[in-house]
Amino acid sequence: MSVESSLRAIVGGGELPRDHTITYDDMHGLWGGTTIVARGSGHVELRERPPGATAPRVSECAVSPEELSALVRLLVELEAWEQRTPPAEPLPDESRATLTISVGGQTSAVWERYNDMAENARLSLVREKMRDLLTPRR
Repeated sequence: MSVESSLRAIVGGGELPRDHTITYDDMHGLWGGTTIVARGSGHVELRERPPGATAPRVSECAVSPEELSALVRLLVELEAWEQRTPPAEPLPDESRATLTISVGGQTSAVWERYNDMAENARLSLVREKMRDLLTPRR
């Protein structure tokens, strides 16, 4: 089963596999950045490294299957498994954001130029939805 069909099956009421992993990553060697990993088990991890820092700050939490399903719905709405940015050599000091989705033994990886993310309104929406998972619940 492809990543697309697996995600659509989850949205259609299927169970979220425990081995499901969604990874957003814009970490740059010089400028730092953010990596967020959400697992089907409900474990979410955030790693943030400011420019010049040697080690990232790490935050973790557990989320409900419903919260993860909402993230999967967004991935399906955005067709997040499709690479839309045309292939290109990186520009000097360019940061790229990547989204990697692994489910059922299949993996999809897409990227965007970090500076184009707001205009593209794809990976930036995924990043914000994933950040929302880390927001303390009341």
